[in-house]
Amino acid sequence: MNPYKILNIDHYASKREIIQAAAQALRERKFSSREVAVAQKELLDPITKAAHAFLNFIDVKPLQERLTLTRPEVRSVSDLKRLSIFDETS
Repeated sequence: MNPYKILNIDHYASKREIIQAAAQALRERKFSSREVAVAQKELLDPITKAAHAFLNFIDVKPLQERLTLTRPEVRSVSDLKRLSIFDETS
């Protein structure tokens, strides 16, 4: 769970902006009230805010989506061809 996405704020948001964003998120009802409350609590605590800023620094989902769009021929591991150069020759 990324509290920055739930509250739709950036990493540099102040306490006031976090509280306002939580109220806005509750009005929009995209996430449950519990998720919004947990996100607000975690971002108001300076230690957990720093941990989330570190852990959620890079959002890799757009990169993953772009990677799957550029390589449509390989959809899963089972679609890969077997590499036979390591087979034993008799």
